[in-house]
Parts: sequence; structure tokens; C-alpha cells
Amino acid sequence: MLSDSGKDKLANYFQYESSCCPDSLVSSSPEAEQLSRRRDTQTTSGGIIPEESCSVQPLVSSAAVDTSIMTSGEFMQTAPLLVHKSKRSLVYKTLCFLLLIFQGGILDFYLIIFTDLYWCSWIATDLVVISGWGIFFMKNARSKRERACGFHQKSSIFGCNLGEFTYAYLAWLIYVIACTPKIVLILETSILDLIALKVPCGMTGFKIIMLVSVPLLFCLINSIIEDFNGATRHHSQSCFTTTCLDLLDSFTLVEMLLRNEIPVVYLKYTVVSVYFVALAVPVIWLHELTASELRCRWLWARFSTGLLVNAPLLVVRCFQLYVYKMPMSVFMLKNIFFLVSKFLELVEQCMAMRGVRRLAGGNNPAQFSHCVSENDMCPHGYVNTLAVTQS
Repeated sequence: MLSDSGKDKLANYFQYESSCCPDSLVSSSPEAEQLSRRRDTQTTSGGIIPEESCSVQPLVSSAAVDTSIMTSGEFMQTAPLLVHKSKRSLVYKTLCFLLLIFQGGILDFYLIIFTDLYWCSWIATDLVVISGWGIFFMKNARSKRERACGFHQKSSIFGCNLGEFTYAYLAWLIYVIACTPKIVLILETSILDLIALKVPCGMTGFKIIMLVSVPLLFCLINSIIEDFNGATRHHSQSCFTTTCLDLLDSFTLVEMLLRNEIPVVYLKYTVVSVYFVALAVPVIWLHELTASELRCRWLWARFSTGLLVNAPLLVVRCFQLYVYKMPMSVFMLKNIFFLVSKFLELVEQCMAMRGVRRLAGGNNPAQFSHCVSENDMCPHGYVNTLAVTQS
């Protein structure tokens, strides 16, 4: 039997506990009811009187519950973004294959209908290109998964770490190798005249087919972009804009060639050659985007490609202006501007790289960090992180 004072103290304790911790998980759970019953039994049998303080704390604090709920909410908010990225990439990949089939099929039609069935072998070339692009997309997706889990990347043939544009330059190189002979055969044979006479849309359709390369390159870039606000995306868009202007510049001269407004044979060959050089330039800067660091050879390669495109075009336009008395084209100013800007960019970046090397000459560039990166947030990287932090 408990005394009246013990009963009063026990009643005061439970009243104080309920007023002190009203929101605790212990007081509202079934385990809390069982715990209170055990306390009643122990108090009745042994006469134990607890101290008058809120000694019972919740097993999981409300702050932790709020944090977990916020984290799960943030995760649920990021899920639609990932789905949007995958759908966007799938759309651009589909457009790449559709444009490849459209351009390759029309060019094969031009070559086959006006010659003989021997030219059906070009269809096999298109199948090789489409298969190569399919393999490229699979390799690129595998490389993205490896980077997401922090696996060590293999090196490319030039010793650069593979980035988000892995194997993109090989895909564009395959396309250029397959597309160039077809257009050259059409331009240098009588097929071009037959297209103008017997094919719907005639020469206009052939020009549109040649310019399909521009949207194809745009779809290729956007199908493999990972970070929409990253530096790599802005650099790729800048390179694409430069290549697009070069292709339009050279294509205006190709149009004059189609209208027989370029009388000299050497100028004709120069115009055709420059157009395909401009078409192959993305191979250089797509490979540059896979590099982990900027090197001098990339700067010289970038300047050389600009020189190979804009210098011959400037020479051709000077011949047109001063020798054949043709009106001056606005693209002539573009050629001069690009040559000067590329040269200044080369000098500026070479001086900057020399200054960085001079400052880092006496220091050890290899520095290791035990910080956790974003790539370590997969199971493999999490185990490595635990091993580092416990050592």
C-alpha cells in the first residue's frame, strides 16, 4: 500500500510529464502506453518515486522527423527533373536518327535513280552510319553511368579523360566520311543537272538536303548534354554557332557555284573543299570537349581550323571583289573578324597558360583530398568514403 503522499507525487509526475512533453512520440505511441503501465506496476510494487523532471525524451526528435520529411520531399521534386532530362535526350536521339535516314535516303535516291542499281551499295553505307551512331549512344550512356558512380575512366587515344561528349567526335567523323563522297559525286557529275530538271523541288531540295547537317549537329549536341547550365554546354553552343556561320558562309559560295557564277576551276575546287572542311571541323571541338583540361594543342587545333576555313573563303571573296568586280559580301567582314579574333584568342590563352605553369612550377600539382564529391554518392563511393573517414 502506498501512502497518500506517494500517490500525490505519482499523480503530479504524470501530470507534469504530459504538460512538459506534449508532442513527444513516446507519449502518443502504443509502446508509450505499455511503458507507463510498467511504471505503474514498478511504483506500486517497489515504491519507486521518479524525480520531478521531464526525464523521458522522445526516441526520434521532431527536428529529425522534419528533416527526413524535407529530404524526401526534395527527392520527390528532383525525380520529375530526371525524367524530363531522359525524355529530352530521347527526343533528340530520335531526331538524330530521323535526320540521318532522311538525308542519306534522299542522297541515295539521287544517286540511284539517275545511274544504275550499282549505286545501291550506298544504302549499306547509310546502315553503317546509323549502326555507328547507335553504338555511340550506347557507349556514351555507359560512360555516364560510370561517371555517376565515380568509376575510373579509361583514356582516349589522345590521353584525355572521357567526359560527357565521349565518342561524339567519332560519330560525327563517320557521318562526314559517308556524306562527303555523295555530295561530291552529285556536284561533279551530270546528276546535278538531272536533279534540276526531273526531281520535284529540284535544286532547292538539294540545297535543303545539304543543310540538314546543321540541325543534325544541333540534335547531336543536345542529346548528350548533362548539365544545362554547365560550362561545357555553353562552350559547345559557342562552337556550334561558329561552325554554323562557317557552313552558311561556304554554302553561299556553293550556291554561286551551282549558278555557274564562279568561272575559275581552282576557285570551284576551293569552295567545295572549304565546305567539307567546315563540315569536318566539329570533329576537332567535339574531341576537345572530352578533355579534362585545356592544352596548347587544342588551342592550335582550334586556330588552325578557323584558319583553314576563313582564309580560303577570304581569298575567294577578294577575287570576286577585285578581279571579277562582284559586289562585296557581308561574309567577307565575317572572315576578317574571325581570323583576327581567333588569333587574339590564341595569344591570350597561350599567355594565360604560360603564367599558370610559371606559378605552379615549384609546387606539386598532385594534391589529394578526403572530401566527399558528388560522384561518391553511389553505393561504391559511399563504401570508399566510409573507409577514408574511419582511417
